[in-house]
Amino acid sequence: MKTVFIHGWGFSKNIWKDYFYIDNAVFLDLPFHGESRESYNSINEYVKKISDSLTEPTTIVGWSLGSTIAVLTALQNPNVKNLILVGFSPKFNDENLGSDPKTVRAFMYNLNKDFENTVFNFRKTAGEKEFNCPLPDKRGSIELLKDYINTDLSDIIEDLRQKTFIIHGINDKIVNMNAALFCKKKIKDSEVILLNSHHIPFIEWDIFELLGE
Repeated sequence: MKTVFIHGWGFSKNIWKDYFYIDNAVFLDLPFHGESRESYNSINEYVKKISDSLTEPTTIVGWSLGSTIAVLTALQNPNVKNLILVGFSPKFNDENLGSDPKTVRAFMYNLNKDFENTVFNFRKTAGEKEFNCPLPDKRGSIELLKDYINTDLSDIIEDLRQKTFIIHGINDKIVNMNAALFCKKKIKDSEVILLNSHHIPFIEWDIFELLGE
């Protein structure tokens, strides 16, 4: 089984460094993040690129924005057999399923005003520590984030047929924990694991130990 890891906005594939030992694994950098230099026009186009590359049974581990990419890919490609969604929001621009829209607007304003410090502060809020990830490209990453903010999966997630594990930190300051409970009701074959952690629980807890693998 192939395993694909997709990180969240503002970070890079380095956030998965504790999982680099896994055999037959691929660690993607989102467009405008890390080492990625690929072209980008829309989330849907990016998802199609990933989907076209998956020609064998695959587990996708998606975190935050990366979990949205994971879900969209799974809805397209039957080779995706399992989903592990960490800090997932089916509708980020929503107080109950993601973040308060007022907070989102303020964040976007601050990104345009002082990109570097806003990204660093976001990382600290997400994981309560500093991270060794390169700064993403400003213009491109903001466009990607806008697409994410405008994405609403709250209805179509019920079409997922993959085994889905939903992992969420109860102290998550980025995505409301209620999102995990909402998704549990919507996704037929799903399990929720709530942890005493923040938006990046996989740096404190081993995902695969939690799942008994």
